[in-house]
Amino acid sequence: MSQILIIYLMPEVNWMKILESQQDEFIIKLKERMPAFTRSKYDFDEAIHLYSLVDLDDIDLTDKLNWFCQELTYKYYGGYSDYFPDEFINYKIGKIGEESVKQYLGKLISDVDYELYEWGDDGADFYLTNNKSVNLQVKTTCFSRILEENIDYEYEEDEYEYFCVLELDYVNLEHDECQKILDGVKWKISEKEHKKNQICIFVLLLNQVVGDRMHNYVDLKEIYKEFVSYINHPVYDFDCNGIYSSILCGFKPTNLLKPNTDIYLKDLFYIGGLKGYLKHFTENY
Repeated sequence: MSQILIIYLMPEVNWMKILESQQDEFIIKLKERMPAFTRSKYDFDEAIHLYSLVDLDDIDLTDKLNWFCQELTYKYYGGYSDYFPDEFINYKIGKIGEESVKQYLGKLISDVDYELYEWGDDGADFYLTNNKSVNLQVKTTCFSRILEENIDYEYEEDEYEYFCVLELDYVNLEHDECQKILDGVKWKISEKEHKKNQICIFVLLLNQVVGDRMHNYVDLKEIYKEFVSYINHPVYDFDCNGIYSSILCGFKPTNLLKPNTDIYLKDLFYIGGLKGYLKHFTENY
């Protein structure tokens, strides 16, 4: 009697599907643990590479970062942070994101660029040290942005004490509020960034950001303002030192992205696959 051999064909699984599946799991864990991030010292123990600290108690780094952001603000807006605090903050957020990525990728990429260029930069934040033709762009957004008028504090006559109040406070979010904010977190890349770079890395700054005229990445009207009680080390126009906490949320090859289109957490590849993906460019160089 002849035997019939039945072969079950496994569906083809490529690296993109794997990273997308891992990203789905990452988002679930992030939503579950985000309330703990907003209440205390951030501790994402599942995978250290998802989480980064930029410690601006390093005086040299603080001076360099603040000087660079002040000069950019003056160059493009004709004044310093006293007159354009929101613009200054946006530059500072971007540089903190770059420092976070540099901390994770280390010698795989070039150093954070603090050079001022007459005609602006060339649209790339980093390049691979072993293949300078491969450029990387970092896009950083915030967990939450609030208006200064909505912060619950008592103004002190002493300006120094006023900023100390801001530094010591922290925001306390419940689980549902965290999910609502995370679902609304988004990034965009420009046409120039899309053409210039091969990879885009997306960073979420966990610190509360205070600003009066900045674009809100999350619709504040949909969030109860009662939760905006206290904040921990805000990114403010005042040049104070602080520890800025961020999560590397994912990456995507730019040929899989559309410029000037909203990009959400669910659209990204899991950040844990980034180093392996970058090896593709160095091994074939």
